[in-house]
Amino acid sequence: MPATRSQRAEAALAAIAEEAAKSEDDVSSDEEEESQGFVFAGKVYAKYEDMVDAKRERNRQMLEKSGLLEASAALRDDLEAEKSTKRATQRGIRSGKRKASKPLPRRKSSRIAGEESAGIYIENESGGRFTFAGAASSVRSASLPEDDVESERFFNDRINDGSDLTVKEAVEGLDAKWVKEGTVTAAKKFMGEVLPSLVNAVSEVTVKRSPTAKSPTSVASVSMASLSEQVGSLSVEDENCVSKVVPDRIYSIACHPSSSSLIVCAGDKQGHVGLWNVDSRGEDEHNDTDGVHLFKPHSRVVTHLEWNRCGNSLISASYDGSVRLFDLESQKFQEIFATYDDSSEFKTKLGYGVDNGYRYWTQYFCLDHRSADGKCLFLSTSEGTAMHVDLRSKGQLTFHQKLSEKKINSLSLHSDGNILASAGLDGAVKLWDIRKFKSSKHASKFATGCKPIATQQSGGKSINSAFFSASGKSIVSTTQNNYLDLTDDMHKQSGNVKATKKVRHDNHTGRWLSTFMAQWHPTLSNEDLFVVGCMRRPRTMELYNGQGSLLRGIHGEQLTAVCSRCCFHPSEGRLILVGGNSSGRVTVAR
Repeated sequence: MPATRSQRAEAALAAIAEEAAKSEDDVSSDEEEESQGFVFAGKVYAKYEDMVDAKRERNRQMLEKSGLLEASAALRDDLEAEKSTKRATQRGIRSGKRKASKPLPRRKSSRIAGEESAGIYIENESGGRFTFAGAASSVRSASLPEDDVESERFFNDRINDGSDLTVKEAVEGLDAKWVKEGTVTAAKKFMGEVLPSLVNAVSEVTVKRSPTAKSPTSVASVSMASLSEQVGSLSVEDENCVSKVVPDRIYSIACHPSSSSLIVCAGDKQGHVGLWNVDSRGEDEHNDTDGVHLFKPHSRVVTHLEWNRCGNSLISASYDGSVRLFDLESQKFQEIFATYDDSSEFKTKLGYGVDNGYRYWTQYFCLDHRSADGKCLFLSTSEGTAMHVDLRSKGQLTFHQKLSEKKINSLSLHSDGNILASAGLDGAVKLWDIRKFKSSKHASKFATGCKPIATQQSGGKSINSAFFSASGKSIVSTTQNNYLDLTDDMHKQSGNVKATKKVRHDNHTGRWLSTFMAQWHPTLSNEDLFVVGCMRRPRTMELYNGQGSLLRGIHGEQLTAVCSRCCFHPSEGRLILVGGNSSGRVTVAR
């Protein structure tokens, strides 16, 4: 039976020790004869160079005799083999094989081909929409081949004009390489059968509305001993805990509030939304992507994903200015809000006149927890404004308020329902009493002049996010000056406020990774916990308590990349962490 690497290494060390013992007498005699020349191993050398060569030869012979050279070579071979076989997980979505394309015919201009000009030119361009002029449509149709006519473009290059998307349409809108035989069938079965079956179980063990409070409260609390055990047992060693859920960099991540199944959702840079049924283990005969189902409801970055409290609606927002809601009952991705410019064709839209051009986009949103059905939400924009959209009845903008001169990266509503936290490029966390905001009669005109009740500066650097804990006691902000700032009872203070504790943390993710955004556990009542990604190696998700103490850095065999965006499963009954990286892969720690 061949010796293992450790056995070979032990044998080599024993041989070296034996040789060292034998040469002790030689060393002592060498020292005695040193005055007569250059002495080594009982021999006298006239030249120093000759003695050095003799030492090198003796060392080479010792290494050969010890077996270290052989062990080193074997170890190097083992490492190279391990390196070549260790690849990113192949679970999840996989692109189809690309067929070899036929060479295109050599292009010939219309003038050389002798074709008459169609006389068409672009008369106007606004918000990604082009107005053509100069010839009748019949002339264009006759003059241009059908393949040369560009497909219709919608405002801000959105998926469509705001019409509802069916599950089939949201799948067929993907790049062809992600759509295979059975993809649509599997997606329709999952969204129409599996997800609805989970909704009834949500209210039993997760979150419910207290009859005496305006904020969500949890049904049961986990004992501290149980929580400590769960933190210690979190693992990412199982190969089934990681899967490719979306094609591109993940910007948003969320978990369905079901207690019986683990459904993870991710939104990426290109507007894809992926849903992963983690424990499906490929049971669906129509789906060969290990329980992952991919959709295309947006055309740009999906900035945030959030399930409503009962789990029957998934809301997503994008840089393209649209907010869509997937409703389990209708099985459609509905556009519930979108921003538009002041073109007359958009006058009937709720977001008419809000969009100011290419420097404008919707940056972040959060649901208003005072509305159990998820029909009210807060939106922040790249121009430093915040909106409250009330979709009940006919829909309206409750307020459209200027909160900053720069982009607002995050919004968070305190559990009392009155205090809103904003943070962004102006380098400050600001708390606002939303009862003092002026109502918005016209969406295109934002109100100004309101002052924050409390402000916390980050030293001039941008703030990625600032969120209230579930208990409402603390707020954690992730700053670009490489700190996690925790502040207790900031909503009870006024003026300039200092952080209660500052935790040193490398938040410089660079241009190729999504920024870190520390996230609280959404329902845990007896202990505030938050999770955040980490730049150090081995790749790690870090779990902190409400006092800013690191409870555990979670790393393992399957966590091979930086998890920029992390979240918790909302159930108190079990502790589950989820992280998404910039290659579209999601890792589950449980």
